[in-house]
Amino acid sequence: MLLEIFSSPLASGAQLFLLIVCILAGLGAGLSAMDFRKTNK
Repeated sequence: MLLEIFSSPLASGAQLFLLIVCILAGLGAGLSAMDFRKTNK
């Protein structure tokens, strides 16, 4: 199913969107973790 989605013409756009979402989620988690550590000290 995923291969069918990524083989479609929208593949590059979908992959780019997923990549951006993953990066933003990772940055958000990292920032919240840093803030959590600071407040714990």
